[in-house]
Amino acid sequence: MRSPRAALALALAVAAGLLVAPLAAVAPASAANARCAAYHDVVRETSAGGVLAGRTPLLAASYNIAGYNASAGTMPGWESRADRVVGMIMRCSPDVIGLQEASEAWMQRRAAGSRNHAQFEHVVDLMNARTPGAPYRVTNTYRKSCPTTGPNPAVWNGTWRGERAPWRTCTTSASASSSDNRTVYDSRVLEVVRHGSRPLSSATSTKRTLDWTIFRVRATGKQFLFANTHLDARYRGKAITTSASNSFRRKQAAQVLATVKQLRAGSLPAVLVGDLNSNGRTRSTTAVDDFTRAGLVDLLGTDRRVYRSKSAKWRGSCKSVGVTSSLSATRFARVPLHVKRRINVSYNSSNAVAGKGPGSAKNTCMYRDKKLKRPRGSTPAAYYKHQGTRIDYVLAAGIRARGWETVVDANLRTARYRATPPSDHHMVAATLAF
Repeated sequence: MRSPRAALALALAVAAGLLVAPLAAVAPASAANARCAAYHDVVRETSAGGVLAGRTPLLAASYNIAGYNASAGTMPGWESRADRVVGMIMRCSPDVIGLQEASEAWMQRRAAGSRNHAQFEHVVDLMNARTPGAPYRVTNTYRKSCPTTGPNPAVWNGTWRGERAPWRTCTTSASASSSDNRTVYDSRVLEVVRHGSRPLSSATSTKRTLDWTIFRVRATGKQFLFANTHLDARYRGKAITTSASNSFRRKQAAQVLATVKQLRAGSLPAVLVGDLNSNGRTRSTTAVDDFTRAGLVDLLGTDRRVYRSKSAKWRGSCKSVGVTSSLSATRFARVPLHVKRRINVSYNSSNAVAGKGPGSAKNTCMYRDKKLKRPRGSTPAAYYKHQGTRIDYVLAAGIRARGWETVVDANLRTARYRATPPSDHHMVAATLAF
């Protein structure tokens, strides 16, 4: 039996977010092992007597996992990093996650004669292997081709652990396939009302899509739209920062917005996630600017004010982006702070330099606090006072956002990775109060 002093210390640690309380005691629906983005704080806020009582906490995430054959020469093969990618996902056990670069093609590096499955199916396999009851499902099982003949042989494998698996259904439909954008959800928490895919203009041979789903929350019956996309980085080989590439992404954003507006029918709450390849430091109007002007809120907030020096003009600054004091109301336009708790926001969401491997990009704005005393940085006065740049986003409309986390495996005192990241992007996650 614990002493009263030990019990009090444990309760205070849980309340501060330094320890994770058993999910069975706090979570309304999910029995997942771990959570992130201040999820447990939001559970308390939405419980009876809390400031958001009557709402339901939902954890949504976005993760570009780097495709099966992506970044040859700069990144290890998928088989050697798959378990670590899923390990990062299961640090949060999201209720719903949008994956980008989750290939629909067969995984070709396999034993001769074995039946096949795709990269996105492999992700769901590994998520379910870590979760009792194997509850994770993918919304869109269509793909360009489900071959039944071919070398090695290219035959679909619709079973997992000897049984037929719902997430391993394969239906051939090039028009209905969402290409490498796939949405995975916890079927204990959410159920699919309907889903679809809209093709977007594409700057390369890679098919760009908007993968969308209308979910119903099992606990309350409330519905919301979840949309997942990946906008092109380059237009006809031009650099990501060029006007031509930026303009093309804005064209794709307009197509996304047209579909989102139609599906929302004016009032349906919505969450849009994805690798939008739009940096908050870009001077020109970006695709994200178009999304926010249309009413989707950038949950973390991005400083889009223009700064000038004698020789240059730019947007954002190390001293203003993410600093709590700069977000307070003054006579100047300020950046809205939409989430109450921000964790690891000093890390860039894209962690690689072009042509180099994961972990090669550094945030020059990073502030290191050697007297760190709050490992989770769960308040707006987080120990990291400077916000990294992002090209990965969670935006929302009609839903309150309470917590954000850029999910990294790092020593937060020294801002050094414990291991090379398994993808050239970090997962980003947000806890919503719906």
